[in-house]
Amino acid sequence: MSIVRWRLADFLETRSLTAYALGKVIGSARMNTIYRIARRGEEPTRVDFLILATVLDGLRTLTGEDVQLTDILEYVPDAHSE
Repeated sequence: MSIVRWRLADFLETRSLTAYALGKVIGSARMNTIYRIARRGEEPTRVDFLILATVLDGLRTLTGEDVQLTDILEYVPDAHSE
């Protein structure tokens, strides 16, 4: 079965950013959600599109880069056959 994985922790790490910095840019009401998404091995299995768009906007603000879904999400076909 294929899966979709979060890559937010990797994205933040390669740019020397923290979940805290992202949470501050997005707003403190979303801080727990950001910490949960950025925690390796404990990422949520469901995503709210509004949160996803907010994370992308926050990352664009922090980095000045054109951040895309594929920068923070990864599609792994047939993950269980690895």
